[in-house]
Amino acid sequence: MKKKLCLLTPKHWSAMMGGSQYQVKCLLERLISSGGFELYYLTGQYDQHYIPSGYELIGMPAYGSAGGGSPCQHFSATLKMLNKIKPDIIYQRVGSFYTGIAAWYTKRNNCKMIWHIAHDTDVMPAALNQRLKFRRNLLEKKILEYGLRNCSGIIAQTNQQRLYLKKYYKRDASAVIPNFQPRPEEEIRKSNSVQIVWVANLKKWKQPEYFITLARDLGRMNMPVECLMIGKPSRNKAWQESIEQQIAAIGNLSYLGSCSIEQVNSVLNSAHIFVNTSTAEGFPNTFIQAWMRKTPVVSLHCNPDNIFRKYKVGFFAGKYEIMLSQIVNLIKNKPLREELGETAGAYAMDTYSLSNLARLEKVLNEA
Repeated sequence: MKKKLCLLTPKHWSAMMGGSQYQVKCLLERLISSGGFELYYLTGQYDQHYIPSGYELIGMPAYGSAGGGSPCQHFSATLKMLNKIKPDIIYQRVGSFYTGIAAWYTKRNNCKMIWHIAHDTDVMPAALNQRLKFRRNLLEKKILEYGLRNCSGIIAQTNQQRLYLKKYYKRDASAVIPNFQPRPEEEIRKSNSVQIVWVANLKKWKQPEYFITLARDLGRMNMPVECLMIGKPSRNKAWQESIEQQIAAIGNLSYLGSCSIEQVNSVLNSAHIFVNTSTAEGFPNTFIQAWMRKTPVVSLHCNPDNIFRKYKVGFFAGKYEIMLSQIVNLIKNKPLREELGETAGAYAMDTYSLSNLARLEKVLNEA
């Protein structure tokens, strides 16, 4: 008889396709293909018109900014669903209210829980996390911390996350497994004119204003470049309108809105430079997508495991002025762009292939 595995995340990819959602999608497709588990997917947000195949998709009332109700109501609703499924293993990704609920459930039932870190701030105390501004977020952080202290095992994306976990919570990760992406099927062809790309769902902590400023400054310097922004619009309509108005005022900058993974990959295939301006990340899947398409990355604040110092895959800036200088250098220096692109491509193919899924599946099987 197959064991029951329940995947538990705040959002299913049919509601929003971010990096974590894509990683879970790849994992689920692997598990369906392997056929070793009876699969369930429990989530707070999904497209009700989406038809799953190979697993049962169960929705609950969304918690947080996308839903109402008290924490007790959501706690009760989630436990009700878990009691109905009676999973042998829970795989929970994205540090949230659900991390604590899953751990609470497993402590009282014959069940194991594997938590997969999705962001560096998941394993950092609230005092170090400037994003925790509201009381509800602070409450959710406490529930998350209960979860990470009481789950059966933890998977980290990077060694840095493992160090944070040890430093702040005195726990070790069961494994450090890098993110994964399928290899590009299309032939890589760079456009004749230099393209610089920014990709992220529009959120304030992703800091799209820096990329807008970058495009404006490059225009003032008469740099022959095309700047492209891709990302799902923000739910903050006033802020989104402000962003789009700023974009419209810059001649060398275009906003393509929300795009599929395939569309993003197509843009990165012809791009020359990828830019990340987030305040912090876990490990951006967009880095891997860009590198696999021989596109070097310039990152303002995110440097997981000091990757930009260890490998010639792009540049880490730390400050906007440095980022601007690095990008100008790459625009002017085609041989350097191509060298970094080739190195990045080889590194990504070796480090972030779908073979990492086998390691993740092994952890779940051993649980």
